[in-house]
Order: sequence, then structure tokens, then C-alpha cells
Amino acid sequence: MNHRYTSPKISLGSILKWQVSKLFHKQKVIPSSLPIVPQNNLPKGEYLLWLGHASLWLRLGITTVAIDPLLGNIPLHSRYSPLPIPKENLYADVILITHAHYDHYDKPSVLFLLEQNPKTIIVAPNGFWRYLKGKIARERCFEMQWWESVMIGDLFITFTPSLHWSNRIHLDMNKALWGGYVIQNGSHTVYHAGDSAYGEHFKEIRERFEIDEAFLPIGAYRPETIMKHNHTNPPEALQAAEDLGAKTLIPIHYGTFKLSDESVDEPIEWFEDLIRTQTYPFETKIVRVGEIYRFNTTSTLKST
Repeated sequence: MNHRYTSPKISLGSILKWQVSKLFHKQKVIPSSLPIVPQNNLPKGEYLLWLGHASLWLRLGITTVAIDPLLGNIPLHSRYSPLPIPKENLYADVILITHAHYDHYDKPSVLFLLEQNPKTIIVAPNGFWRYLKGKIARERCFEMQWWESVMIGDLFITFTPSLHWSNRIHLDMNKALWGGYVIQNGSHTVYHAGDSAYGEHFKEIRERFEIDEAFLPIGAYRPETIMKHNHTNPPEALQAAEDLGAKTLIPIHYGTFKLSDESVDEPIEWFEDLIRTQTYPFETKIVRVGEIYRFNTTSTLKST
């Protein structure tokens, strides 16, 4: 699958050169200093709960949604920030999966949540059924094309494009789509970007939606020659929020796994420096892992 929303292919030579250089320039492992806010249970009412990396739990109206749930470690990478809530106390009516990469589709976490609630519905990119066969009834897995929408409970969910790619192993390269989600009810509109490089799709989303909170990735950006095609760094995320016309930007995708060359805490330190020294046409809110964020309720539903 090749499309204008597909990240440019990085040569094998560039990747091997990067990996070899890491062998000769091993970085000292510095633990994350980011605070964790422990919780015993999911909160009442409408909320957002960040579990680290790209994993969000939110409740709008009567529906509880998990986005890219990741409740433990992933292959070759251990968590720097622990899960802030016992996984046994997690529950979701709907699971949204942005793409197939291991740090976004964590199969053990999804299967655990399906055991917790056998009636859970999964919304995933088109082509994703290949990863879920035999694990969930076909009619409870909605595969979405870019810009396609589905109504689940009281929520209107739209799958939006991102500038990225998707695979689990080399043989399934881009056999399933990738993207983000806009989640709406009658009073609120939330956007989760998934993984994305900076691109024109943020302006395209603005043409269709009025975004209240935009949850945008700010980590995994070094070395720039490789990562700029796949992820946004802090200044790019801030520009993306402006392109989106978002009312509030909340940064995610940092502080939990070390997937690239910057230190675990560098993305949020850079982000904090930018918002301290520059002015932006939107609010910013840094939500700590485990912190409960309460939504404002002043927006109106708009989609085309």
C-alpha cells in the first residue's frame, strides 16, 4: 500500500548504520524523573486518564474508551513509567487501535481487556482483522478506512489519516492502515493522533472537525534523519495543534519507553521550554501518567 499518507521508506543501510553506531556509543541509562499519579480504580464521570506512551482511557457520556492500551512491557523494551492503575481494575466498552506497531497494538493487553469485558467492541484500521482472527467475533471488530465513521453507544468515532506506516513483521508491511481518531458526542470533540510525522493531514482534519483536546505525540524523534519521517518532535506537535485549530494540546508518547536516541525525559523538557518562552493560539496542558483530566464541555458537534 502506497499513499500520500505513507511515510517515506528508510533505506536498510541507514537503519543498520544507526544501530551499529549505537553499539559504539552506548548511552548511560538514566531513569525517568517524571512523577506518577497512582489510581486504584477508574474515576467516575467524564475524564481522561493517561497510562503512559500513547495509551489513553477516557469516558464521554456513558461510554468508556481505551485507545492503544498497553498494560506492560513490549518486545525488547521495558517500561520506564509503571502502569498507574492495577490492570485488573481496567475496563473498556470500546478499544481503538491506531496501527499494528507493537507499542500501539499490544496483543496481550487487548486480549486481557477482552477477557475483562467480553462485550467490548474493537475499532481498528482497515486490514487489521488479520491480527484479531479467532480472538473476537467478526461483528464486534469494525475496520475503518480513512475518514470513515461509526456510531458506538453515544459516541461518533472517525478514523483519520496520519503520516506513518504499519506492520508487525516484514511480510505484512502496510497490509493494514494506520491513523488517529476523532471521538465526539453532542458536547465534545477529542482527537488522538496515533503515530505521525508532521504533515498536511492536520489541516485536513481541521476542515472537518472543531477539536477541543488534541492528544499529540512529542517523543521518539532522534536520529532526525530517520525519525522525522515517522514522528513529531515538540515544536512540530505545537505546529500541528495550530494547524488543527485545537483548543487544548496535551502531549503524549514520551516518558514510558526509550524507542529512540533522545533521553526519556527530553521530549517533555523541550516541550515545557517551548511553552514557557513562546506564545501559542491554544492552551497546553501537561498531564502526568495516572493524572485525571476533566473535560470542559463548551464545544459543539461538527463533522463533514
